[in-house]
Amino acid sequence: MDILNTYFPLSFTVRPGDVKSLAVALVIYVLAGAIASILNVVLGWIPLVGVLTQVAAILLWIYAILGSLLAVALFFREEKNF
Repeated sequence: MDILNTYFPLSFTVRPGDVKSLAVALVIYVLAGAIASILNVVLGWIPLVGVLTQVAAILLWIYAILGSLLAVALFFREEKNF
């Protein structure tokens, strides 16, 4: 799990059963993807920059989807009480 924490630090702020932390993480992931898509639309008409922004937007959306899935999985994880 340490390697996932390195790449998805926002997802690990979600505590099991805490809806507020889950909602904050999901909103941040959606906003990041939306901003990347808006930049893709604005800069998409420039030939080389348009291709680069499209690739970046796709990669960011994949990252956001994986981060959201990890956040939801951590939300439903059971707490270990030792």
